[in-house]
Amino acid sequence: MNQNSIFRTVLRLAVILIMTPCGSFAQQILNKPVDISVKGQPVSAVLKTMSEQGKFYFSYNSNLIAGDSLVTLNVSRQPVRQVLDQLFFNRFQYKEKGDYLIILPGVKEKSFHITGLILDDETGKPVDYASVYSRQLLVSTLSEDDGGFRLRIKERAFPIYLTVSKVGYGDTTMVINSTEESARTMRIQPKAVDLDPLIVRYSEGESTWLGRLFLSQRLRAQSRNIGRFFVALPYQASLTPGLGTHGRMSGQVVNKFSLNIAGGYTAGVNGVEIAGGFNISKENVRYVQLAGAFNVVSGHVNGVQVAGFSNNVLDSLHGVQISGFSGMVRKHVDGVQVSGFLSRAGGGIVGAQVTGAIGLIRNGGHGAQISGGYNQVRGVFEGVQIAGAANNARDSVRATQISGGLNMARNIKGAQLAPFNYAKVMRGVQIGIVNIADSSAGASIGLINIVRKSTSNISVYATEVAPVNVAWKMGTHKFYSLLIVGTGFSGTEKVRTFGAGIGREFFPFRKTGFFVEILSQNVYQGDWEKVPSLSRLQIAATYKVGRNFLLFAGPSYSVFDSDGIEAKKGYKSFPLSGYPNIDLGSKKVSSWIGWQAGISWRYGKL
Repeated sequence: MNQNSIFRTVLRLAVILIMTPCGSFAQQILNKPVDISVKGQPVSAVLKTMSEQGKFYFSYNSNLIAGDSLVTLNVSRQPVRQVLDQLFFNRFQYKEKGDYLIILPGVKEKSFHITGLILDDETGKPVDYASVYSRQLLVSTLSEDDGGFRLRIKERAFPIYLTVSKVGYGDTTMVINSTEESARTMRIQPKAVDLDPLIVRYSEGESTWLGRLFLSQRLRAQSRNIGRFFVALPYQASLTPGLGTHGRMSGQVVNKFSLNIAGGYTAGVNGVEIAGGFNISKENVRYVQLAGAFNVVSGHVNGVQVAGFSNNVLDSLHGVQISGFSGMVRKHVDGVQVSGFLSRAGGGIVGAQVTGAIGLIRNGGHGAQISGGYNQVRGVFEGVQIAGAANNARDSVRATQISGGLNMARNIKGAQLAPFNYAKVMRGVQIGIVNIADSSAGASIGLINIVRKSTSNISVYATEVAPVNVAWKMGTHKFYSLLIVGTGFSGTEKVRTFGAGIGREFFPFRKTGFFVEILSQNVYQGDWEKVPSLSRLQIAATYKVGRNFLLFAGPSYSVFDSDGIEAKKGYKSFPLSGYPNIDLGSKKVSSWIGWQAGISWRYGKL
């Protein structure tokens, strides 16, 4: 048993306990079942038989009832009230007092009640939760557990056409021509019914947890029974679903204007709908829908939808959706989706999705996805993803990903800008601290750049600056980055260097080629607070020795910016003597032509 069922059960028990002291005997007589089978018998005899079976007494004015009138009646196990209504054609009202049932003149008013019994034509058993409604008067009711129903008709506009509908049965229509015909027993035929896909869709909003919470079981049952009947009316005003101008038929009415105090249930909106609490619509919403808490629409929304907490559209959105907490669209979004915490477009988007924490898009689209936390998109997406923490493109994207933490993409043609970037297939540029790609046809710019299915080198080489240097070259032969450290062992000319750079390899021949590298290094000269910079252009010829090793050597051009810093005793000073110097017109900046030569161990593949 779910929580809603437990709550309703407790509420019913509470009402019973409160009402029991006030009327422990109330309604017992009218509800007693009796069996009557008479033909051409006086009314007084029928009343006596009923009183004997029910162990009670009748009290009435002899001028009100002609006791010698002959009647024919055949009923089995029906309540006293229903038998009396059939016997007197709903002309009287009844009052219980102790063991007496008092028959009084009926209230003279325009309204009257139609009562009856709904039976299964094959089994003869009562049919519960069958809808009895009038299309012309827009009134309805549901049969009870015993198959009985009671429908109040406000205007005596005969003939009245009533339709009986229930899922799994064929529709049956009855005609009421006068108040004397207001007691009916209807037999309905079981029928295998293939539900229209639209009817299934319209009932989806009722099946959401919000629909189950705020729509009663009887209201949902009626909506399923008469799912093919809809009507358009100018307006609706309601306190809660089922308690308003259209009563239980509100779910079958499309309104131009709907005002719902606590909440409303409509077939749809073709104008404006406003609710203090919530709106639930079975079909489509056009133009404006506003709610203090939430909106649920089974169809599509074409216009503006605003809710203080949540919006849930089970079809598509064409326009603007603004939600205080979450905005959900099952299918396509063509417009703008804004929420405070979570936004989801289940069928793709053309436009913008803006959310405070999490943005989700399925089936791709075009536009912008912006969130304060996490963005995820599936399918082909073109545009931009911006997130405070992470972006995740699960399929192919032509986009720019920008985040404060992590970018991930399966196949990206564009740019990734974040401290950490990952792409399975990268056709563009990655800029970050750590960049990782399975394969790359672009450039990775950062401190650490790893391309799994490509060449990478660890090089050991000598230069005129430092006799021992180690470089980790990461990326592809078309574009790679370097991390470099260097040192010297001379006691009188010590040197320590560290830095980074970028480079590209060229292989015009199978075993020979060359590379070009641009480096930026710092030179330690005995004081960590004062570290001059060294910029360097290196060009070297390469030769493959076997599968995994390269020999290389070539010239270099270095520019040293001392910034007025002098080397400590025992450390190498610059510019270097014995190398061709180029005057740059500054006492602080010097340059020279140098060299490098070494060996590289290649891992990965070219």
